[in-house]
Amino acid sequence: MKRLLVATLLVSTCLSPASHAQNLSARAPAAKPEDILYQMTDPGRVRSFAPIYERNVFWLAQLGPLILLFAFVGWKLRQAKIDNRDTRRVAALQHESAELLRKLRRGELSPQEYFSNASRVVRVKTALARNISPNAVDAETAAKVFGLGENERTKVQTLFERSDELRFSGGGNGAGKISNDEREEVLRLLESLRA
Repeated sequence: MKRLLVATLLVSTCLSPASHAQNLSARAPAAKPEDILYQMTDPGRVRSFAPIYERNVFWLAQLGPLILLFAFVGWKLRQAKIDNRDTRRVAALQHESAELLRKLRRGELSPQEYFSNASRVVRVKTALARNISPNAVDAETAAKVFGLGENERTKVQTLFERSDELRFSGGGNGAGKISNDEREEVLRLLESLRA
């Protein structure tokens, strides 16, 4: 009898494979959670396995820092150019002041040139001390910048007035020469101007 049952089962499995699969599935144990249940056909959030540097989004994100870097470099170059311009201006004014003082010490200048150069030295020294244009300096500005007393303030005012008088009149009311004492007094005044 047992043999007959086994033979019938064999014949039935051979004749209908679908029923055989049902019998096997009924006997198969339940799938464990760590087993692969099905093959994933939905990619979900992962679109590709390409490295990040091959993606367009990565390179677009690099544009922001690159633009900031270029802006920073441009700003630094502009600052260097401005600083260089200011340095050259200061150096030119210092050179002009030294050259004018050297001419004044030689004593070969006419009164008109002498007082014009002396007033220019005051203007240049004041411009260097305040970082302003030498052409915008007058006697009062120079006196305030250098903190001059009443005596020196009067000398600077006289120097500017004498320079203007000789420049605009052409002859300076008959003054053909400058005395050595007057030259020394002007040179002492100019050398005392320090901020």
